Amino acid sequence: MKKYLTILILALAASSMALSAQSLIDNPSYQKSLELKAMAVQAFDDGDYDAATEYASQAKEYASLSDQYVEKMVAKAAADKAIAKAKDKMAWADKVNAKALYPEAYGKASEYYDGSLADYDGEDYPSATDKARSVIDTLDGLATLIAAKASVAVKQDLALPAIYVVRLIPERRDCLWRIAEYPFIYNNPTKWPVIYEANKKTFRDPGNPNLIFPGQKLKIPSIKGETRDGTYDPTKTYTPLPKK
Repeated sequence: MKKYLTILILALAASSMALSAQSLIDNPSYQKSLELKAMAVQAFDDGDYDAATEYASQAKEYASLSDQYVEKMVAKAAADKAIAKAKDKMAWADKVNAKALYPEAYGKASEYYDGSLADYDGEDYPSATDKARSVIDTLDGLATLIAAKASVAVKQDLALPAIYVVRLIPERRDCLWRIAEYPFIYNNPTKWPVIYEANKKTFRDPGNPNLIFPGQKLKIPSIKGETRDGTYDPTKTYTPLPKK
């Protein structure tokens, strides 16, 4: 019996040191376990082994309750951190109008977020954390998609030119055929009549499609649903319009 109590009390002492290292002085169960451990030690020293056994057993129970409290508080802290980040992600989604532009991703993130808050209120902190992280993962994926689309738009300088100003190029004089052939126009010389029909009223001789001059502004209609805006800028990089 005495040997058993010695082992039990030493085990409690080791547990107390571990808990103390976690700075849990304000934990009521931890404090109670320390109190009972001290009582067990005193009873043991007094030779009252029955009382020592009882105090040691109670100390062990309170130490277990303290461990449960610590686990709960750690889980709560993780949930607090995850939900705060999820909240920021939802604010970003609202800022980019994701609800209207990406309803599926936004709806999924909102469902996870509401579920996370509900689980938090119910003190199911691990589940609240998991759902908050699902919000983050969903909206991080959406951010990646938006960034990829923005990258493509930047590569295209947002749009192909809607206006082309005829240039003086002595070695290869601009004409409607050659203008239509430019990759940033139609990438197809046979499409020159599209340019002609859209601009012939502004020609010096509307009946002569060959009579164009440097500085003349030509409207370039969209022929494949492509976005066109602004005037052709030779310093920009345009993605060629597919030939087919």
